[in-house]
Amino acid sequence: MPEIQLLSDHLISQIAAGEVVERPSSVVKELVENALDAGATQIEVDLEAGGKRRLKITDDGVGMGKDDALLAFDRHATSKIGSFEDLEKVGTLGFRGEALASIAAVARVELLTATASGEGHRVRIEGGRVKVAEPAARARGTTLEVASLFFNVPARRKFLKKPETELRHCLQVVQGYALARPDVRFTVRSQGRTSLEALPVPEGSKGLRERIGQIFGAAFSRSLVTIEEEESPAGQEPPLERIHGFVGTPETTQGRRLFVFVNRRLLRDRSVLATFYRAVREVWRSDHYPALFLFLDLPPEEVDVNVHPQKAEVRFRDSSLLYRLMEVLRRALDRARGEVPAPLSSPRGAPSAPFVWQGLGERSPGTSDPQSWRRVDEVAEPSPTLPYGSSERNAAAEATAQRLAAAAFPPVERAPVPLSGRSGEKRPFRLLGQYKGTLILLEGPDGLYLIDQHVAHERILYERLRRDLDQQEPPSQSLVSPLLLELSSAESLRLRELIPGLEGVGFRLEPLSGHDVAVAAVPTALTQDEAEQILRGLAAEGGSSAEGEGGGPEQVRRDLLETLAANLSCRNAVKMHHPLRAEEMEALVAELFVAENPYACPHGRPIVLQMTDGDLERRFGRRK
Repeated sequence: MPEIQLLSDHLISQIAAGEVVERPSSVVKELVENALDAGATQIEVDLEAGGKRRLKITDDGVGMGKDDALLAFDRHATSKIGSFEDLEKVGTLGFRGEALASIAAVARVELLTATASGEGHRVRIEGGRVKVAEPAARARGTTLEVASLFFNVPARRKFLKKPETELRHCLQVVQGYALARPDVRFTVRSQGRTSLEALPVPEGSKGLRERIGQIFGAAFSRSLVTIEEEESPAGQEPPLERIHGFVGTPETTQGRRLFVFVNRRLLRDRSVLATFYRAVREVWRSDHYPALFLFLDLPPEEVDVNVHPQKAEVRFRDSSLLYRLMEVLRRALDRARGEVPAPLSSPRGAPSAPFVWQGLGERSPGTSDPQSWRRVDEVAEPSPTLPYGSSERNAAAEATAQRLAAAAFPPVERAPVPLSGRSGEKRPFRLLGQYKGTLILLEGPDGLYLIDQHVAHERILYERLRRDLDQQEPPSQSLVSPLLLELSSAESLRLRELIPGLEGVGFRLEPLSGHDVAVAAVPTALTQDEAEQILRGLAAEGGSSAEGEGGGPEQVRRDLLETLAANLSCRNAVKMHHPLRAEEMEALVAELFVAENPYACPHGRPIVLQMTDGDLERRFGRRK
């Protein structure tokens, strides 16, 4: 008997289903894409137990005939491509013909479809096998009901999370396509109650802003800044490629609302997001990212969509697109921060300011050249005409001496400072001084070390506070006027899941009608703005963290204590441009180097930078 065997079609379908269907939200994604490809103008999603027990998608698209209704459940059966050339220029959301076959292989599925009112067809499939195929009455469109997901794959069913978490994932998918298609009406119901209602709006920038307001609130949509490429010169045709959308102001960094669309396809594309992250770091000098609603409209042949099993990533055939995107994002981020780009050089003909030396040396008599370095007591007499010992002569010598450079803290020999408390290693560092009240300069055995005094003190305070907060209940303060959080349906659901854990650290939240949440009390260690930022950040995480995937209140409490410690340490740390005495700098450095992590602040920014002797010699041309 040969050891290699051909798998059965049924087993092949179940294996393929694992690549396409991970959870109920995967089913919702595939069926909503099919409805949009069918030209639907209204899409309704009904969920039970977050889609684990049952989900139903209803649309008013073109529908299917009797033969197509049966053929649609075969693997690789599709009406959207017919050749390899078609695959290279896909213009639809779906194209492989795998979704319905994969869903039917691991669930109980019923399809009701009609191309015209009254003449429809019903198909029932269980575990990939057709049970019923019969005529049925229905208005034009398609209804597809999926029940008992993974009923025949119990190992996969165990990986599903609680209904609230699965419902949130489904809402996030529908929200994404509601943003991609503002002209389509979307409705999501859970257990018979409406969780999301997005009414159709006109196409264009104004309509998109209105749709964002429907989902995230009108106040949030008004805070967004338009992303748009520069207009084409007069007489030229507009480009086939277009980059547009919205980016948020610094206030929108409170929630992680990042949406990227390529030809109306909702993506989690790493290359596009990496370009956005880089633009924010370069323009804002920050690791806090604002809201982003980015749309890339490209010719279908310029995008390869067949690179990911779930079509969540694409590949751009034009490598220069990301460079263009970077420039567009930079301009939008400048506007979002309220800045206007300054010219890189003075206008032609404008006078330029000469370089003025105000520190070391003085002007030689009768020349414009500064004198070389000399000791104060060797400075030439300012004027031979002034009598020795006169007040004028002494004042001139004193003024000259004040212009000479002097070390703020001489590099005297001091006790070695430990570089790391864990290794016990000691290296002979010497304090050189402070640069602009911001950086502490140390001379090390192998180079120059620069320490950011703010983030160094932040790390020290963070480790102190974390130990203290972990041993006590953080006190709470009631707000005179409750803080109202306007959230999307998925964000509201997420925050309501976390209420038990939030109460353990001093928050008190009260769900209101709709998706709003009122904050009645916050920890005394936080200001109201800091509390709002933390809550919005938690609401927008979308289940990526441990507690969002079923972690208990204790896990939420531990994570929030970390957040509290990080925020408090940042607020109370010594600020930039603050002069420190030599003793204060030495104490700060000594405590920093025995910390658990002396190299990064709680938010990830570096604390210590090193310029080695070799780097310095290469910069001065002494070493290659």
